[in-house]
Amino acid sequence: MTGELEVSYDPHTLREVYADPAAVHAKIEELRDEVRTAPDVIDELRARGDLVELLRGVGELDEALAEGQRAVDRADIAGTAPQQHLARVRLAHVHQWRGEFVESNIAFTELLNAADQFGPIIEAYTHEHAGKNSFDQQHYADAHRHFTRALAIRREFELPDEEIAPLQLAVDVANNRLEEQT
Repeated sequence: MTGELEVSYDPHTLREVYADPAAVHAKIEELRDEVRTAPDVIDELRARGDLVELLRGVGELDEALAEGQRAVDRADIAGTAPQQHLARVRLAHVHQWRGEFVESNIAFTELLNAADQFGPIIEAYTHEHAGKNSFDQQHYADAHRHFTRALAIRREFELPDEEIAPLQLAVDVANNRLEEQT
């Protein structure tokens, strides 16, 4: 979804930076409409997931938290196990951005323990976000381990460079932070 919007990653924080915030806010409004008018649960959960990511990405963290919880609740009611897992990853990522590390750490511990049962793409996604959670807490060895695992999975599937580049950046930045600590 974010492929439609030009996004880069801050090399110091590893957080998304959108080139056109107005376009992001327009997309947020589109996604709100899609959530309300979705023809089925699959489309609704996709729209909710994208909405949570964009709200978080533009720093609307209170709204992202509320939408993230709605997404988890809706996935629990009508979604599949992988959809429930992804909704929880997004919600944990919002907690991370809010600095609520007790919540994010508990969630990522549970999510990582279950991630491999949903296939390699979801496992990579979970490790990537767990790495960001560790990175924000300056746990660079853990972050590096998670980023490296996610990158290895994505490379195994020969994903396009635009999907691998942010993870390679994360691995490199985490590695640099580790070297600075020694």
